[in-house]
Amino acid sequence: MTHREIHRADKPPSYEDQRHYSPNVLIVGETGVGKSSVVNLIAGESLAAVHSGAGGCTMEASSYDIVLPDNQGLSHHIRLFDTVGLNEPLFGKTDYLTAIEKANALICQLQRTGGIRLILFCFRGGRITAVMQNNYRLFCNILCQNEVPVAFVITGLENEKSMEGWWENNVSLFEAYRLSCASHACVTATRGLNNHYAERYRQSQETIRAMLLGHVSGVGTSWQPERTGWFIHLAGRLLKLLGQIRNRRRHVLTVEELTRHLQDKCKFSRSEAVYLAGKIWTKRLENAGPDFVKSDDASSVDSL
Repeated sequence: MTHREIHRADKPPSYEDQRHYSPNVLIVGETGVGKSSVVNLIAGESLAAVHSGAGGCTMEASSYDIVLPDNQGLSHHIRLFDTVGLNEPLFGKTDYLTAIEKANALICQLQRTGGIRLILFCFRGGRITAVMQNNYRLFCNILCQNEVPVAFVITGLENEKSMEGWWENNVSLFEAYRLSCASHACVTATRGLNNHYAERYRQSQETIRAMLLGHVSGVGTSWQPERTGWFIHLAGRLLKLLGQIRNRRRHVLTVEELTRHLQDKCKFSRSEAVYLAGKIWTKRLENAGPDFVKSDDASSVDSL
């Protein structure tokens, strides 16, 4: 049964049909910005484990199925993907190979479940850094090829006089860096010690749920490109990043190593792996699209 057939049916779709065709929402951003806490804020329960340190590999994702009610009492099934971002200073050959393995698994899962409806790009109120800009490029420009709406979720604002005021004071800086969004939510994702921020947490939950439902509860469609081209595009651009990182000698990767990894870890046949490795190797030389920002570039960091 297709998505279109579900909505044309005379009877309402079953719970399982709704769950299978839930809009997919990627929650992305660098490590430490509170993505897992944002999942729990949206869900209203502790679904995602919150880690205090770095963990996971770039493009690794955990999915969570949630149901949110709207103002009319209708329930909306949504699938959230808590996705590990890019930690560029530590991104070497092994990290690249693991990242494309995880990316292949994520792309396959997104293809099976209807594509991507929305990106929630999370960051803490504080600074625009090279890592933040590169995560925006990775997920919004490269993975989703500027075809998916982006909503900013700004965390860590519990001590601001006005959480929404933070965005009003800083939006022009994001425009200067060409970091654009369709909507935004200024939140705190913690209740604090002894529930000190409980009221702000409640307000944050209302704000982010309303924003999320605004994007996924309508008739909008999800973006779902052809899988092979999608994978080649992402893996090729990540390989270009690997070539831009300092200390290149310790990051040397050969076409044959890439081919073997695609065959052994991504489970492609030998002929498929050879074809994909060649296409990925060529893709890294293309100049199309924004380059990644160097982490030692002083102009890439601003105070907010």
